[in-house]
Amino acid sequence: MNMSKDIRFDINPHVIKQLGEELVSDEITALLEIVKNSYDADANYVNIEINTVGNYNLEPLRYKNHVGFIVIEDDGFGMDEETIVKSWLTISYSNKRAKDGIKPKTPKGRTPLGDKGLGRLSTQRLSDICEIFTSKETSKDRIHVAFNWKDFESFDSLGEVPVTLSFHPKKKVGTTLVLSGLKNPEVWKGENLEEFKGLLSQMISPYKKNRPFEVYIQVNGQNFDLLKENEDLRDVALAKYEFVFDGNKIILKGKIRPEKLIGNRKDDYFAFIAPDNGQKFGNFFLKNNLDNTISIRNDRFLLEFEKQFDINFDVPDLEIENGKRVSPGPFLGEINEFNYDNWIVNDEKLISSFDNVSNYKKFAQSQAGIKLYRNGFAVKPFGLDGQDWLKLGESQTKAPSYYYLRPLNVIGYIAISESENKFLKEKTDREGLITNAYSKNFMTIMYFVRNNCNQFIEKVRRSYNEFLKVYKIENTHIKTISQAFNELKTTSEKSIAIKSELKTIHEGVKATRIKTDNYIKTVKDSPLFSTEEEKKAAKAIEEINCELKKAENLLTSLSPIIEKAESLSEIIDIIEPRISILEEQLENFSELASLGLTAETISHEFASIADKLAERTSIYSQKLAKGKLSDSDIFVLMEYINSTVSGLKIQLKHIDPSLKYNKEKKQDINLKDFFTKDEYEYYEMRLRKSNINYKIDIRNDFDVCVNKGKLTQIFDNIIVNSEYWLKERFKSEPDFIPAINIVVDKPWVYIFDNGYGLAPAIKDTIFEPFVTTKPKGKGRGLGLFIVQQLLDSSGCTISIEPQLNELKRHYIFSLNLSNIIKD
Repeated sequence: MNMSKDIRFDINPHVIKQLGEELVSDEITALLEIVKNSYDADANYVNIEINTVGNYNLEPLRYKNHVGFIVIEDDGFGMDEETIVKSWLTISYSNKRAKDGIKPKTPKGRTPLGDKGLGRLSTQRLSDICEIFTSKETSKDRIHVAFNWKDFESFDSLGEVPVTLSFHPKKKVGTTLVLSGLKNPEVWKGENLEEFKGLLSQMISPYKKNRPFEVYIQVNGQNFDLLKENEDLRDVALAKYEFVFDGNKIILKGKIRPEKLIGNRKDDYFAFIAPDNGQKFGNFFLKNNLDNTISIRNDRFLLEFEKQFDINFDVPDLEIENGKRVSPGPFLGEINEFNYDNWIVNDEKLISSFDNVSNYKKFAQSQAGIKLYRNGFAVKPFGLDGQDWLKLGESQTKAPSYYYLRPLNVIGYIAISESENKFLKEKTDREGLITNAYSKNFMTIMYFVRNNCNQFIEKVRRSYNEFLKVYKIENTHIKTISQAFNELKTTSEKSIAIKSELKTIHEGVKATRIKTDNYIKTVKDSPLFSTEEEKKAAKAIEEINCELKKAENLLTSLSPIIEKAESLSEIIDIIEPRISILEEQLENFSELASLGLTAETISHEFASIADKLAERTSIYSQKLAKGKLSDSDIFVLMEYINSTVSGLKIQLKHIDPSLKYNKEKKQDINLKDFFTKDEYEYYEMRLRKSNINYKIDIRNDFDVCVNKGKLTQIFDNIIVNSEYWLKERFKSEPDFIPAINIVVDKPWVYIFDNGYGLAPAIKDTIFEPFVTTKPKGKGRGLGLFIVQQLLDSSGCTISIEPQLNELKRHYIFSLNLSNIIKD
């Protein structure tokens, strides 16, 4: 007879401790998980008291004998007995988990931050004893729960672990958690305390704007006001950047102080910026930059900018779902930039806030990084412990990197929320975001913000260099390298002329000084034989002798300088030809850079052609190996090879005029033939692969006399730029029919496409170097700058027509080729 009976799963209590150790990595994370519980309980505040040596006696504890304690107290809605049993004593239970994708709101409308039951497991990371005192608004009594984590090592079954529950008279609504018998009290002492302070101010937002509720902290009797310290720190920032993303549009603002210009050239700063606090440079900048997004300030800051972008048109490479760019939801942020050099000691605000530079540096460097806060709590590992999630460090390999945002010199935050950014989900281990379309686009938008901040800095840096060049010329009256060399040669010749004269004067001063020395010595050695007049004269001569010694020392130190100045002529003979070569190389920069961009585009085509040919060859090789290669197959393969060779020839024909041996050769070019015959096959074949229509409209044809390679590079850069943005629009609009139009109307050539048009934020600066909205690695911001330089070298111009497209954006480039028209 078969007998059956019910049996049940059970679990060893040690597993619970092990689980807590794996999920809660450190004491700071553990404390934050508990603080999140207070937030989820609709608390207005949470009070944290840490004492490493004392004995807590303000509550009727069950475990009274202990050394050290942590008390976390809040005024939230508290718990009743049922909640205690489910939320604390039922492992992994959570009533905060999302149902049908939506988390239940708290009575105050908060979206709970915790949902994995980590709060209770976090307590064992901090202490051995856990005691809870809690009551709800509707409760008559105050519930007291107590247990010892060490008991989890002493029993075989989880249900055997002793937990006591008792009732006391109700004091107030809320919860007090007492953790006694600290496991690692050293975390809260000495230098570790400063580290804790810095880490806590990173993990719980120190920014009042996005702080969820008040957090009060006391460690061994010392109170911390992290909000004030953070505000004081931000007051001495060299630059501030703020941005708001509303789900579709990005509004980005920034401002810099004059001290930002110090860079690694302090002498120039103190000579040209410090005297008027940068006002002369500010006026120079506005006069020489047409960018209407930048303006000058009259306070502690010098320049500021404001830009607006639409992610549907201006931010490329965003993930698309159902034909729309995925929005991660609204968020905002702030980035503050600092300098730790000793010059900043003169900042009065810094001195009043931090007493000395050492304190400022220590606190600022402990806060370094751009943190991601969800409802005021840090999302690990973003910006914590030096983590550079925005890849600011990559710019430090570049020459102007001293001015760019650098990971150790910025402090900032990005604020997201559980309700607005519910698809930005954290990983189970609380170490980053789950990779999905929303998190990818969040990162893309943040890289876009970073790039625009650096572009502003780069624009200021370049203008500052021009400013120094202009005003140094005013001071020295030297405008060219030839003038500089002539001045040096003149100085060398003058030094030769005065060398012998200097030697004669030096010898005369020395001889006079010896005579005065002897006279003074005679008077002093024979006081009885010296008259009163001689003694008075000796005293005056002694003063003169002192000055003669100074003059002699000065002449001695001048001698080697004169000798070096004399050799300047030889040095110039070495440097001058090298500078001339460098000048010639700089003149060729635009042509060479443009050729590089063209070659880069063609190399992609070569790679694509080679891949396809290799794929075909592999297919037919397999047929040949199996003895199944037919005459028909051979015919198809030969046709494909012929087509491939033809394509390669078209590519080579296109780049051939741009090669170095052809670059100085000018020829007569008919624009109709150029667009409809010479280059038509190349552009039509290239653009056809991207389903882009290529349309030519010859209204008033004309001939030009110009280097064909230069002309090819000019149109290449404009067309390749259009191709990129048309592809971006096609990604989100499958029914969109992209087209590039070229209109020839003597003396003009108009080029435009039916893409999004020019972003208003960069319209006025589109021809400046390094201005682009393309992501890093896909655009350098050089294409249109090179076009302008190449046209300028032939006396031609490029501009933007005033007409607007259906999106109310400028979109037509007009090239005036009057200066190269063939008579």
